[in-house]
Amino acid sequence: MGSEKIVLKDLDNFEFSEKIDSSLREDNISEDCYTNFQDILIRTIAKEIHGILDRDEWKVKYFEKNKEEKIFRAFMENGEIKVLLTKKVDKSKNEFKKVIVKFDFSENKKKEIARVYVNNILEGYYYLDLCLFRELEEINIDAVAKTLSGEVYQLLSPDEIKTMFKDKIEHAINIVYGDDYSDEEVC
Repeated sequence: MGSEKIVLKDLDNFEFSEKIDSSLREDNISEDCYTNFQDILIRTIAKEIHGILDRDEWKVKYFEKNKEEKIFRAFMENGEIKVLLTKKVDKSKNEFKKVIVKFDFSENKKKEIARVYVNNILEGYYYLDLCLFRELEEINIDAVAKTLSGEVYQLLSPDEIKTMFKDKIEHAINIVYGDDYSDEEVC
């Protein structure tokens, strides 16, 4: 069984955004009030790996055990994961090959991915109203920025989120709570 190595250093932001938007649809939110940066990132990375490796009759057979945890850790730490590919040689025989996927995301690329996530979350007013805002003791820019920083595993600090998304956070709070919001405690 041969072994090769590929490097993954980018994600399809459109695909990532689509997965976030899908998780923010009303039917998904009303089921379990759940969206998750880690899960969406893992699903997007897995699809990206399939897109790269499923070629020339080779198909991804399986990822190593605990793939979700390992994919996320590899992304955060620029580590690597193993993937087994298979290809039919004839009707009764398969050929296998192991591929090492090395993650090489720059800090700026990781921040960009976190920005895409935060941006999409701040447009999910139904999710913000039913889920995120209800978990906060007070609704203001600082509290929302701190919570969103936690959601993206501190790839963006609360201050970075406030700087990038202050107006969008204020707008989201106004949409959910009406025009009487004024960066003071709302509830």
